[in-house]
Amino acid sequence: MKTPCRRITHSLLLMLCSIASQAEDSARLPAITVNPTSSISISEQLGAAGEFNRADLAATNKADLSGVLRNLAGVNTAQTGISSTTGLILRGASGGLGLVNLDGVPLFNSFTGFFPLSHYPLDFFDTARVNRGLGGERNNSYTLGGSIDLTSRRMLDGEAFLHTEGGSYGTLRTNLGGGLHNALGNFSVAAGRADIFEGISQSGTQTGATERDSFQMSNALLRWDREIENGKLDSSVYFVRTHEAYDGPGLANRTARWMDDPNGSIVHETWVGQTHAKYQLSDRWESSLRVGFTHDQQQGVVGNIRGRRFPLDLTSQLWLSQWRNAHSIPIKNDSIDTLRLIWGINAQQQHGYSPYNPVGIQALTNTLISPLTRLEMEWADWLGAAEVRFDHDDQFGEHTVFNLSAGRRLGSDMLIWGKAGTGYRAPAMNERLHPLYGDTNLLPETNTGGEIGWRWQFDAGHEVSLTGYLQRYDQLIVLRKDAATGATRSSNVAQADVWGIEFQTQYRWNDDWRSGLSYGFMDARNPQSGKQIVARPTHQGQFWSEWRLLEPLKLRVDINYRDAAWEDLLNTIRLHSSVRFNANLSYQINPKLQLYVRGENINNERTPDLADFNYPGAAVYAGVYLDW
Repeated sequence: MKTPCRRITHSLLLMLCSIASQAEDSARLPAITVNPTSSISISEQLGAAGEFNRADLAATNKADLSGVLRNLAGVNTAQTGISSTTGLILRGASGGLGLVNLDGVPLFNSFTGFFPLSHYPLDFFDTARVNRGLGGERNNSYTLGGSIDLTSRRMLDGEAFLHTEGGSYGTLRTNLGGGLHNALGNFSVAAGRADIFEGISQSGTQTGATERDSFQMSNALLRWDREIENGKLDSSVYFVRTHEAYDGPGLANRTARWMDDPNGSIVHETWVGQTHAKYQLSDRWESSLRVGFTHDQQQGVVGNIRGRRFPLDLTSQLWLSQWRNAHSIPIKNDSIDTLRLIWGINAQQQHGYSPYNPVGIQALTNTLISPLTRLEMEWADWLGAAEVRFDHDDQFGEHTVFNLSAGRRLGSDMLIWGKAGTGYRAPAMNERLHPLYGDTNLLPETNTGGEIGWRWQFDAGHEVSLTGYLQRYDQLIVLRKDAATGATRSSNVAQADVWGIEFQTQYRWNDDWRSGLSYGFMDARNPQSGKQIVARPTHQGQFWSEWRLLEPLKLRVDINYRDAAWEDLLNTIRLHSSVRFNANLSYQINPKLQLYVRGENINNERTPDLADFNYPGAAVYAGVYLDW
């Protein structure tokens, strides 16, 4: 077991080496982002993605990622409490590593399909990009349905902020940060503290739960970057530690249920560090190297079945290296028509340790090496890309995956595209070793499929996007409940057919009023049994509208809908549908100071997202944001 000092050393070493070397050597909430130019890669343009920039994230006045992602098209979330871990599924697929990435480093889930979104407050990030479909390996993620890519916050010289809010359930959150630029480079630092003293019971009232569960979180970010001749260096370190009252397994009518536990708790600690170097070797050749590290540790004991308590101790660790080279080849002189060749190699090593794994396998190590080649083309209004990746996995063998995509610009503001390909993902350490939900016999999951899409940005503030997709998953990894025993475990579904439609639009009615709609339809079922796959609702959507009532006052209202879903493979445990209303009223006193009041679930819809779990009722928060 590593000591805290050694974990700090691992995370900071990547940053300090870069800074030292440079000392010697003495830059509203859109549902869709459309960029018809080549400022982003062609492969990224040819697909369904939405990006929230710094201003977008701040405008939501949400506390963390869970509030931003809820009910977006193609993104399924399931809340287990005010700040507990959140179910996260993209286009029918989940994962244990890489569903969320920070500065190019994949992050570990809590366990299969559940990620602690509350551990990542919006104040700490510049962008949050939602990628759906194929191609996640470009960001070191191998998940099959998509990923959430975060960029840590970079502040200007002398810039600083203070954000604090309090409200229902004894909640108090405070984040602050600042930027400093000097001869050594550009430094940004942020720190935060969150306390929920009287949270809801994690287990549902249907199991007789009455206890209030508390939550405490401390987190910090350090970021550094520096321009060098013909290149750039950047490094970042993020740390978060939480202590949370936790419920656990118990018996009710001889069936395992998630029950109230006044003595259960879990401590969760995460370190993420990376250093990235980019260098222009020539006018037509750019090379980059990223090295990164993640350490994720959970410790706790929960539940009680016939006197047996259930430890949750699990340590997951990842080291990665990513080398990329990009060559730009003009098709003809004096033309923007270009071929772009990208080649490189990814190397990742995972290590997991769980002293209380029920099958006695306490530690596992897995190494994955993936050479990758991609060819992109821009020719007049035509765009195209072809990519192939060769995976060498020391536990699961060798695999080759590919994807092809093509698109055409219809004028300067419209794009149509299509793409097809395959994917492969081995189970992560936390999916295999988790003492409560893991299975060491999990098989890798694969998929084959494609999508077609249309995107139109027909005026400033007016956007619309429509995407259809079809995926065939083999050995899809899911977290499912056994209806007979009540036990919940990770398992493979031999076959899963998933198809769906995603629609997003944003419209600015006038200078003071704009609205947006996001709707997703998904049919996910096992073709052998005809049953629907667990925790995949057929319909979900989000509608929002924002008004500037007076010059300093702004009101935002959003409505979230989730269709019914099933909790077990036999479709006998049904999760009912829900509709929830949220509102936010902000008062901009001056350009540097904002006050706001936020209401969440103001219609007090208590229908849970998961069987035996609870859902927060109506809540009100008031806050102040000072930026200078």
